Amino acid sequence: MLSDELIAKIASGIETMPPKPASRRETALLIARVETQIRAAQERGCTYVEIAKQISESGYPIKSSTLRTAIQRHRQKAGIRRPRRRKAGAVAPARSTGATSPPASSARSARREPCRGW
Repeated sequence: MLSDELIAKIASGIETMPPKPASRRETALLIARVETQIRAAQERGCTYVEIAKQISESGYPIKSSTLRTAIQRHRQKAGIRRPRRRKAGAVAPARSTGATSPPASSARSARREPCRGW
C-alpha cells in the first residue's frame, strides 16, 4: 500500500538522480569544440579516463568509453588518421651485427604524474 512515507522516499530518490547522459549529438558538438585540447592532453600522456574525469568535474558528465567512441567518430568523420603505435617492447629489426639491444621498457609501467590542467 502507498503510504506518504513511501511516496516521499520515491520523490526524494527521483530528485537526487544524476543528470541524464548527453545525446550523441551534444557529445559530438563538445568533441568538435575541444578536440584540439583533448589531442594535446593525449600527447602529454593523459588517458581517456583522466580526460573524461576532468570533463565530468567541469560539469559535463561523461564516461571514458563514451569519450573515446565520440573522439573516434569525430576523427573518422573528419578523415583524421592517427599513426599506429608500436607494441610495448617491440624493437626495430636489428642489422646482422650480432649485437643485442636491451629490452625496451613499457611506457605504461613507467611511473608518471597524473594529467593536470588541460
